[in-house]
Amino acid sequence: MNQNNADNQPEQQTPETLNGSQPPTSPELVAASSKAVKSQPNRLQRFFRKALIWLVVLAIFFLAGFAADYFLRYKPLQTELNTVTAHLTLLQVQVDVSNARLALSSNDVEGAKAALGKTQQRLENLVPRIAGFDASLAQSMPQRLGLIVSGLGRDPETAKIDLDLFSKDLLKIEAALFNE
Repeated sequence: MNQNNADNQPEQQTPETLNGSQPPTSPELVAASSKAVKSQPNRLQRFFRKALIWLVVLAIFFLAGFAADYFLRYKPLQTELNTVTAHLTLLQVQVDVSNARLALSSNDVEGAKAALGKTQQRLENLVPRIAGFDASLAQSMPQRLGLIVSGLGRDPETAKIDLDLFSKDLLKIEAALFNE
């Protein structure tokens, strides 16, 4: 029973236990601990700290606005610009073919060759777009144009018929890719 009473009674603290729980205070330790304790910021420092936080938040929103503007305005415009550029290139190829047909109708073989001078390069720029519509047509169009240009001097009448067929294919491509 004495043990039960001893267990229920709180321990009495002795001077050794009191001194053991507190670190010894020497002048060197007091000086070191005062350096470790950070002083509270004054009003000006608190103001600048809050101002800096708000400036960072404002800068993040500003950059988010630029990113949103880029993706919502300029990215779709770039896609539309690429589409319009491809359409203009196709129209230029059609003009070149029409000029060559006109030159052949007046028996001007050299004029037809001159009209088709840059057409091969323009058509090569359109091949990826045409491949999205018809891969075999995209592969055959530059070859057909090369055959037409090489056959202009030998047989202008066949070249005229080939240019008519080529022009019809260009119209089909325009209708499929750029009709809105």
